[in-house]
Amino acid sequence: MHYRLLEESVNQWKVELEELERNFINQATQVNAWDRLLLASAERVAQLSGLVERAQLDQQRLEHELDYVAAQQGELERLLAPLESALRTAPALSVQQHADLEREHTYHLADNINSQLNCVSRDIRDIVEQLNAANAFASQ
Repeated sequence: MHYRLLEESVNQWKVELEELERNFINQATQVNAWDRLLLASAERVAQLSGLVERAQLDQQRLEHELDYVAAQQGELERLLAPLESALRTAPALSVQQHADLEREHTYHLADNINSQLNCVSRDIRDIVEQLNAANAFASQ
């Protein structure tokens, strides 16, 4: 009877061991799946980290460009302020008055150019006379 008791104990241990082995294999399979999931997640995190870094660089570049545009806009507003002020204080001109002013400006410009051309013409005449005199003196 002692042998039979020993055999039953061995059989029971064998059944328990097989059950523990199945549990171990199931748990190992589960751990393996979790490990693969962790590795895939780590790879995705690395990709996302790279994307975040690029997005941060793009954001910094965009902020610099926006600062530049804001500075340009501020300078433009500073330059336009006196012009707008002068426009508000200037009397309103009608189209006819504006045309008259343009015509008068053009007349003064033409008169100024005419005076300059007369001056240049006199200078050229003087130079030609001097050259003729020098030629006449040289040919004697």
